[in-house]
Amino acid sequence: MNIITSSQNNLAKKIKALSTTKGRRNFGEFIVEGNKFVLTIPSDWEITNTIFSESYAKSNPGQAAHAVNPVIFKDSIFSAISDAVTPAGIMAVVKIKEFSIADILSCPKRFVILACNLQDPGNMGTLIRTAAATGASGVIVSKDSADIWSPKVVRSTAGALFNIPVVTENIEVAAAELKKSEICLIATDLSASVSPYQADFTKPLALMIGNESNGLSSEHLAFADLKVKLPMAPQVESLNASVASGVLMYEVLRQREFMGS
Repeated sequence: MNIITSSQNNLAKKIKALSTTKGRRNFGEFIVEGNKFVLTIPSDWEITNTIFSESYAKSNPGQAAHAVNPVIFKDSIFSAISDAVTPAGIMAVVKIKEFSIADILSCPKRFVILACNLQDPGNMGTLIRTAAATGASGVIVSKDSADIWSPKVVRSTAGALFNIPVVTENIEVAAAELKKSEICLIATDLSASVSPYQADFTKPLALMIGNESNGLSSEHLAFADLKVKLPMAPQVESLNASVASGVLMYEVLRQREFMGS
């Protein structure tokens, strides 16, 4: 197999482009990096190319030989096109799979996460990962949130992005669709008097998670059917968005696992 030694190679340029939102939209593809994540991509996701560094391919000849459309880059070129601080030597170019709110609502659990203006890629990835772990039906992400297909978000999901439908949509549209399907919208609000432990999370619901700094806007709060506040010590004003969402998601799981529904 030939080894690509030029950064001007078309595939190298394409992979660099896929590090940007514009590039991902133009190609309809995204990048997955790391041995564990690349090798566990489900078969129903289309891999365009599997990319190896020269040293990785030499150490793992079987993987390189049996990968989907394998391409080997000189180590320095691989490092230049990788988004990782410490490149693992393997990545895949994967076709973006489009889901709809209808796909999420088709799940009988009817447990949805609604991320509103969540900006931090790490928080977004952790939210998606936790949603998959707690058995959520899917995640709906507002269009002003972090790009779910960015390398940092994909890496933070630890592979969970392949196991749960994630949809990007306007919150107004999403809220209308959820309400039409009799999904109760539950928002976190510091002014609320009800704790999650007093609420009924066994019914069909969507947890609304707000921006890291400002929480949910007044416009988004207006969509909520119920507002809850996580109990905290007096000296603590708020929780990290992904931590707060994790507490709520596991409360949904606890109630449904041990209290029925």
